[in-house]
Amino acid sequence: MGVYGPPPTHARYIMWVTDHDLTPISQQVDDWTSISVTLRHNEPSSGEFTAPQTRDLVEAVRTPRARIVLERDGEILLAGPIESTPLVWSADEHGYDGAGDLTVRWADDLALIAGRLSYPNPAQAATAQTSAKWTATGNPETLIRDLVNLNAGPGALSERQIPQLVLGPSAGATGSVTWSTRFQPLTDDLRGVAAISPTRIGFRTQQVGSTIEFQVYLPTDRTQGIWFSRSMGNVLSIEHEPEIAVATVAICGGKDAGANRLILERGAADVGSQHRIEVFVDGSGADNSTQLAAVGDEELANSAEVQRLAVRAADIDGQRYGDYQLGDLVAVEAYPGMPDVPDIVSAVEISVDPENGETVRPIIGVNSAQMLNPAAAVQQHILRALARRGALVEIPA
Repeated sequence: MGVYGPPPTHARYIMWVTDHDLTPISQQVDDWTSISVTLRHNEPSSGEFTAPQTRDLVEAVRTPRARIVLERDGEILLAGPIESTPLVWSADEHGYDGAGDLTVRWADDLALIAGRLSYPNPAQAATAQTSAKWTATGNPETLIRDLVNLNAGPGALSERQIPQLVLGPSAGATGSVTWSTRFQPLTDDLRGVAAISPTRIGFRTQQVGSTIEFQVYLPTDRTQGIWFSRSMGNVLSIEHEPEIAVATVAICGGKDAGANRLILERGAADVGSQHRIEVFVDGSGADNSTQLAAVGDEELANSAEVQRLAVRAADIDGQRYGDYQLGDLVAVEAYPGMPDVPDIVSAVEISVDPENGETVRPIIGVNSAQMLNPAAAVQQHILRALARRGALVEIPA
């Protein structure tokens, strides 16, 4: 069986260990034997490296709350908390004088934000909550930044603040949304706000000097300059599954019951080429008609007609990671001769060998994780359903 895609390329990788305050606690790790990184759009990214075990390195990576910082060509690629540090040694493989192997797995600092819940009133401790939920209407970027600041950043209760976390500059997103939450995983709320934003929004963490910046950014439409197709040799596999809308009209029920219950209908009167498919949305957690309308609009957005696309691709000259970024919109030729399908760069997989260099594999498609890993599809469907309900249902503490 042949090996497809361009040959590996070379980049300079530098790695070291820091404590939770970003102070280095190790020498530069030079003797690694492999590095693998998966960068993800609007989700925590992850990395893994293997190196011969030494006492100094083992002590450093097993320091409580230690972090890994990985640079690629002079820029920090992935920095964040260590999650596991397995040691492997065997007499058969390493000999009695051999060091054995140390593997270190870590995530970026967005994983720390994912470890926070959205408090109904972030100014109060969890045991002192008197508010039913946190609700806000406004610019989606402002809501995202506020959620992070109040639950994990400088504006949070002191015991909830992530060390060195600050908010980066504003990205200039536009539009207005309404969001409500109560003790939901913070990154689920961030993804929920981004999903209903009229402006496409990305968010990430990035170590900048002695700080960890939470950054909101606006992905770029690169469909006129970045293409993935078989003829260009930068596509390794394609799964393309168009789906009609699950619902085109939302009948939304607000508070109260029976004849007193507020009912709103959301959706276009003329559904055009689509069937009229009605769905009832329980918006009993909405306080007013504006919030109820937002609930219906979110349900329709999640139920809309989609072009499910999952593409494993490869970097080629002129179209390498850096020419495109996570969340950018690119063009994919799903079938030879058919119009290009636009979709986002949802992940980038990087593997590095010290002798042969790096191999970069972008993954394109909002639903690529579910399509390329069918076993995760049911779980992802449940998680999306729960995330949608997170804005509506008050979950008991």
